[in-house]
Amino acid sequence: MVRDVANRYQGLPRRTPDMLFQVVRKFARAALQHDPFIQKKKRDVELAREEMRASGESGRLVSELTILFQEFHFYLTCWLQIDLALYRLAEADQKFGEIRNRFHDDLELHLRIRKLVDDTASCVTEQFVRCGEEMACVTDDRYWFEGTPFSVDERSVQSLKRLVDAIMGQRPPSS
Repeated sequence: MVRDVANRYQGLPRRTPDMLFQVVRKFARAALQHDPFIQKKKRDVELAREEMRASGESGRLVSELTILFQEFHFYLTCWLQIDLALYRLAEADQKFGEIRNRFHDDLELHLRIRKLVDDTASCVTEQFVRCGEEMACVTDDRYWFEGTPFSVDERSVQSLKRLVDAIMGQRPPSS
């Protein structure tokens, strides 16, 4: 079965709570360790934007945006894996259901963007259509995905940290 956003809760294998907490730790760590790399890629995108503005040639910017959005995809896949673990924890214990409810909007935003970034080429095209020659989305660090603004930024990272802290704060002492 393909594990994607649309069918993410179907056919999940059984996992012990201990394993699910390990999943949360592992993917949170992966996402947080990936953030500096994403920020570096954003600088590469900014340089490519400047080159495009000077030369009129957009090839490098297209390439750099493609790489950046692929990096977003990895980060957002970490959110997906945490969501899957939280879903299974919530099936067994309502306190995790309350965490899911509290973080519902953040989870859905990140997972919606992940699904959209599967089609990286369309996402890159949308930036040019929406932002035009100025490509203010790059300087504003505010990219558009089917009309929704998003970036892997400090707000996203802090939201992830709050979610993980809430989950891990409910684990039994032996986990």
